[in-house]
Amino acid sequence: MLWPNRHFSPFKLFLHRESHTALMLNPKVLTTFTRALLAEGYRLHLGQDDPSGGRWPMLNVARRFPLARSGDYLDYLRRPDAWATHAFVRNPYGRLASAWKNKFFDGHHRSPQGLDSAYARSIRKYRLAPLRAFARSRGLEGGAPNTLVPFDTFLHWVAATPEGRRDHHWEPQSRVLMTDRIRYAALWRIEDQLQDGFLAVTAPLGFPPDWVIDRLAQPRNSSKTRARAYTPETAALARPLCGQDLADFGYDPESWTAY
Repeated sequence: MLWPNRHFSPFKLFLHRESHTALMLNPKVLTTFTRALLAEGYRLHLGQDDPSGGRWPMLNVARRFPLARSGDYLDYLRRPDAWATHAFVRNPYGRLASAWKNKFFDGHHRSPQGLDSAYARSIRKYRLAPLRAFARSRGLEGGAPNTLVPFDTFLHWVAATPEGRRDHHWEPQSRVLMTDRIRYAALWRIEDQLQDGFLAVTAPLGFPPDWVIDRLAQPRNSSKTRARAYTPETAALARPLCGQDLADFGYDPESWTAY
């Protein structure tokens, strides 16, 4: 029996009942791309224009991502070891930097004046105000409205939130993926195992390998703005936040230099 933590969601779990293949999506690790690839594969190779087979008609996400039957989710929770579960992971330094950049750096640059009102609504409503209040209370940059939240301020804020209660975009991947509760068939690093991982996940579905490889070679979402995240000082702040993922997934503790 799997007792999920607060990060579990059926919207982040792909289940293929015929082969008992499962894929746990990992925020900030190709989730948009993966959802699109699965939906497109269902349409082109399984003849299903609706990837969810008409299920969950009230949910828009079900038209963009294959959602399973409710009984399949219950079966997964009752018998997780009966499913071959996969997930993709990312260098935790890169994932942490990407979360800051996507949610705060890019949000600041969505308007020429750097207005708070231009941030994504969910970030503006639930994350930006608490982060700015934290910055003001600690005398850190980024506390004033309409100013950029620097990466080091973001890291201080993340560290001040207990592990297990953080936003899933910057919670350690080991927590999000519940590696202490799920016995994974494989955890694939996107930096050097991306193709092997997608082929392993899609082969039981019947997707042609050449199509999957070609899809992986197509350009994915690329940011229009650039920001250097790490210096020795910010790396020292990030290392404790990345430690478990570095050890669990085999990343070099000094790999922050790539970002």
